[in-house]
Amino acid sequence: MSTESDRGAVNASQTVTEKDREFLRGCVGLAQEALTAGDEPFGSLLVDESGTVRFRDRNRVKDGDATRHPEFEIARWAAENLSPHERRTSVVYTSGEHCPMCSAAHAWVG
Repeated sequence: MSTESDRGAVNASQTVTEKDREFLRGCVGLAQEALTAGDEPFGSLLVDESGTVRFRDRNRVKDGDATRHPEFEIARWAAENLSPHERRTSVVYTSGEHCPMCSAAHAWVG
C-alpha cells in the first residue's frame, strides 16, 4: 500500500512535457483514423531516446485478426529493427492502456 508521500514522489518524477502532449495528440489522431476506418479507436507511437518517432500505427482488427493492435505491431517492429538498448530507451505513447496481450509482448521484447 502506498502512502500519500509515496504518491507525491512518483508524481513529481513523472512530469508530462509539451512534447509528451504532442505525441499523445498524435496517438489520438491515429485513434480517430482507426475509428473512421471502422476499427476500434486506438493509436500508438514508438519514440526513441532522441525524440524521433520510429514507428506509428493504429488499430486494424476489423478484418478479424484480433492481434492487430498498434502496441503489438510496435513490439513486432521493435524486435526486428531495434537493438536491445534502443528498445529499453524508447517510449511507447498510446491512446489507451495496453491490453494484457500487448503488455506481455512489450515485456518479452524489452
